[in-house]
Amino acid sequence: MDYFIALNQILILFILIGIGYFARRIKLLNDASVSSLSKFLLHICIPAMVIFSMQIPFTNEVLMKGEYLILAAFAYYGIAFLVAWFSPILMRAKKEEYGVFRFMIMFSNSMFMGFPILSMLYGQDAIFYAAIFNIPFTILTYSVGIWILRAQEKGGKISFDPKLLLNPAFLSTILGLIFFLTSFSIPDPIYSSLELLNNVTTPLSLVVTGGFLAQLNFTSIFKNVRQYIVAAIRLLGMPALVYLIFSQFIADPLILGIIVVTAGMPAAVNTVMLADEHKAHPDIAAQGICISTLLCLVTLPLLAVFLTG
Repeated sequence: MDYFIALNQILILFILIGIGYFARRIKLLNDASVSSLSKFLLHICIPAMVIFSMQIPFTNEVLMKGEYLILAAFAYYGIAFLVAWFSPILMRAKKEEYGVFRFMIMFSNSMFMGFPILSMLYGQDAIFYAAIFNIPFTILTYSVGIWILRAQEKGGKISFDPKLLLNPAFLSTILGLIFFLTSFSIPDPIYSSLELLNNVTTPLSLVVTGGFLAQLNFTSIFKNVRQYIVAAIRLLGMPALVYLIFSQFIADPLILGIIVVTAGMPAAVNTVMLADEHKAHPDIAAQGICISTLLCLVTLPLLAVFLTG
C-alpha cells in the first residue's frame, strides 16, 4: 500500500474523530451523551460486529488459525507485560506514574481503533480473528491490568472478579465462536440487522473517541515529556519488537498483521475509566490517551504501508 493511500485512509478515520471532538466542543454532545454512546457501542454495536464477522463457513484451517491466535495473544501480552513493567523504571518516571504508564504500554485501543484499522487493511474477515485475539485482552485487563494500576499502593494485591468477564464484548465473542463451530447461520432478518449495526460501528466508535478527547484539558496535556516516551514505546517500540519476534514464527500475513496492528494502536480508552475507579491518577491516563491518539496519525500510515507492502 502506497504511503499516501494509507495516509488518506487514516485521515478518513481521524476526520470522524474530529467530528466527534467538534460536536462535543460546540455542545451538540455533552459528557453524558458521549458516555451513553460509548455504552451503546460496547453493549450493542461491537457485539453485533463481532457476531456478524464470525458468520463464516467452518473449516479446519480457520479453526487452527483461531487456536494459534489465542496462543499468540498470551505470548504477546507476556512480552508487553515485561516491556511495560521496566519502561517506567528506565525512563525514571515518578512513582505515581508507574501504574498508568505500565497499563498504557501493555494495553492498546484494540477495539475502538484496532478493529477499524484491521478492517481497512485486511477486510471484514479480519474482525473474526481480531475478536479471538482480543479474548486475553478482556481477561488480563480486569486482572493483571487492575493489579498494575494498584501495584504502587502499599500492600496492593491482585483483585479479579470473574463477573467482569460477563461483558458484552467477551460474551459476543463466545457466542460467535459457538455459531462458527456449530455452523449455525443466523436467520436473514436478524443477520441484516447485525450487518447494519456492523456498518455503523466504525464511524460511531471514532466519533465517540473524539468526544472523549474533547473532554480533556488541553492546556496541561502536552507538558509531561515522559508521556511522549510512553507514546513512542506504545506506537513504535511495541509493534517493532513484536514484529521482530513473531515474524520468525508466523508466516501468515493476516495473523502477523493482527498482532502487529494491535501492538501499534494508541493507549486503551478504558485506561481513564479504570484509573478513575481505582484512584490511580486518571488525569495522567487522559493525557497519555490524547497524546498517543494524536501521534498515531503519523505512525499508523507507516505501519499500514509496512504491513501491506
